[in-house]
Amino acid sequence: MKMKPCLRFCLCLALLTGGFGSALAQGTASRVTGVVTDPSGAVVPEANVTLTNEGTQVSFTTQTTSTGTYVFDSVQVGKYTVTVEK
Repeated sequence: MKMKPCLRFCLCLALLTGGFGSALAQGTASRVTGVVTDPSGAVVPEANVTLTNEGTQVSFTTQTTSTGTYVFDSVQVGKYTVTVEK
C-alpha cells in the first residue's frame, strides 16, 4: 500500500511534534513541602518557615498549618536553605 506524499509528510510531522507539548510543559519550577516537628516528634503549628535561595538570597516565608505542614509553590531551580522559627 502506497501512501500519498502529503499524507506521509503530515504523519511524520505529527509524530515528530507530538512530544514537544509535553516536553515544554515540564517547566523549571517545583514545590517544596515539609512537616515541622519538635524533638519529641509532635507537630509544630504556626511556625514561621523561610525558604532562601542561596544564589540570589531571595527569601519566601510561610506559616505551618495546624498539622505542622508547609508548602512553597513555584520554586525556581536552585540551592535553598530552610529555616524555622517558633
